[in-house]
Amino acid sequence: MRWVTYLSPSGGGERAGVIDDGCVFGYPGGQSLPELLAGNGDALGDAFQRALAAPVEIIVEFETRLCAPVRPAAPVPAFTGGGWTTLDPALVRGTDDGAGLPPGAEAVSAAVGAVALFGAGGRHVGYAPACLWRTPGRVPVSLTLGPAVVTGDEFDGSDLSVAASVDDTELARAEIGGGLGWVPAGHGGMAAYLPAETRLLEPGEELFVDGGALGDFEIRVGSGV
Repeated sequence: MRWVTYLSPSGGGERAGVIDDGCVFGYPGGQSLPELLAGNGDALGDAFQRALAAPVEIIVEFETRLCAPVRPAAPVPAFTGGGWTTLDPALVRGTDDGAGLPPGAEAVSAAVGAVALFGAGGRHVGYAPACLWRTPGRVPVSLTLGPAVVTGDEFDGSDLSVAASVDDTELARAEIGGGLGWVPAGHGGMAAYLPAETRLLEPGEELFVDGGALGDFEIRVGSGV
C-alpha cells in the first residue's frame, strides 16, 4: 500500500489518500493518515480497500498537491553525518513544499535516506524516502518526506537504497538494508536514516531522489511555498 496526505481540491483541507494506477484516491473516512497508521494492519488494509471502492475524489497523481504524509509531534531521531542527532518536527515538509534557502544561505546540501514509521505498540508500518537539507554551516533547514508512506507489502524485505542525482549524475546513495536494526529505542513513532550526503547545491539545481520501491521525487533548490 502507498498512502499519502494531500490537499483536497474539493474541500481545501488535508486528506489521507492512496496511490493506485497513477492516481490518488481520497480516503472517504475522517481519519488522518497518522491516525490510520496507528491502527492495526487489518484496519489499514480495510481502509485502503475502502478508498479504492468509494473514494471521495480521484486525482491524477502528478496533478495532486502532496503534503508531508505525517507530521511528527516529537523530535525525530536521525542518523546522519556519521552519528545520531534529533531533528525538530517543525522541519518536516512534503515533496511539493520545495526546498527554500534561509536568509543568507547561498547553497544547501542534501542528506538522503529514509524514515521508518511506527504505529501503536511500536509496530512498524512502513517507510518513506527522506531528504535533510542543511546550510554550509550544517544548520538543518527542512526534512522532506514522501511522496508516500510505503507499507511492507510493496517490497519483499530486500535491502532498500535511496539515490540522489542532478542532471543524471549520482551525487549520493544511501544503502539502508532490509531490517530495522538501525532504529534507536524511544523513537517516538519515527526514525530517520540519512547516511549519504550530496555536495552543496545551488539555487535552480534540481535534485532527483530515487527510492526504488519507496518511490521518487524531484525538488528544485531555492523553491518553496
